[in-house]
Amino acid sequence: MIWLFSRGDEAVRLETRFDNYSQDYILEIAWMDRPQTLERFRDLAEFKARVLVVEDQLSAEHWTQVGGPEILPHGWRGPIPH
Repeated sequence: MIWLFSRGDEAVRLETRFDNYSQDYILEIAWMDRPQTLERFRDLAEFKARVLVVEDQLSAEHWTQVGGPEILPHGWRGPIPH
């Protein structure tokens, strides 16, 4: 899923997805004025906790969500059982 946030003329893009190959949950953050970050988590609880921390950070820094989340074409599937 992709979330967009704005603050004045700045923007930030959050993307969450699951990598079926590596079995990692991924959080990608693309800032306009900072290097893009990519974080990988094996544990769903740790992943969810990190997403909440980022959301709290954005709120504290007065970022506003633009629209609703956009679902990626391949969707959020989560782990595929083997």
